[in-house]
Amino acid sequence: MTDTSTMTAPPPRWFLPAVGAAIIVLIAANNLGNAVWPCAVAIAEAGSDSSICSWPGVSWFDRNPLRLLGLNSSNRFLLATSVSTDWLAYTLVALVRLMAPDPLFYLLGFVYRGRALNWARRVFPGMDQAFDQFESQGGATRRVLDGAVFIAPNNPVCLLAGVAAMPWRRFLTLAISGTLARIALMRGIGLAFQDQIEDVLELVGQYQRWFTLGSVALVGAYLVYQVVGRKGLVGGVEHLDDDLGDPRDGRDD
Repeated sequence: MTDTSTMTAPPPRWFLPAVGAAIIVLIAANNLGNAVWPCAVAIAEAGSDSSICSWPGVSWFDRNPLRLLGLNSSNRFLLATSVSTDWLAYTLVALVRLMAPDPLFYLLGFVYRGRALNWARRVFPGMDQAFDQFESQGGATRRVLDGAVFIAPNNPVCLLAGVAAMPWRRFLTLAISGTLARIALMRGIGLAFQDQIEDVLELVGQYQRWFTLGSVALVGAYLVYQVVGRKGLVGGVEHLDDDLGDPRDGRDD
């Protein structure tokens, strides 16, 4: 059985607030990308009404797919931007954005071990079965982690890699190579279906105002749901200090 109860030497007091702040910035960037994507990738026809994309703040992303990738490099945006970007800039921007959260969650797992795993159960409820297998199967799961970090270096997988004390060089090698493979795959699919993607983006351009307003409304509703219900990563960051902070903090207040 994997021993996840031990914790490395206590980190400096600034560590947890710094990681939490970085995660909040990434959450904000991700949701901003979800809101402004119609302005960034839409193929607007001559005379179409895109005045909403000239609003302060939003105009910075108008017809700029690389800035969208800098905010959010999820698969749908990798596909949408694959038809309108230079491959080198596309690869570099997407690589930096996709890799940004990986070291943060790896460090949380590496530093806090079992406590980080308990926190992750609150934040990633759909991963309960994987967390249970990790705790019960020990070394077998560690071997599977190598493949998981390469294929899907998402937040819970990176946290598990840290809990398992995967050497950081191997972690970065697997995560970077796997992320590059993902970017290349999305680029290839996007170019293979370029005509179909452009047809969709032309439709978005035709109804750009409504796509943008709808996206903003969905993002707002989702954030309210997570904040009020204290669910998901938004709620998890709120409990980061409660679950992982030094229990001695505040005793002398």
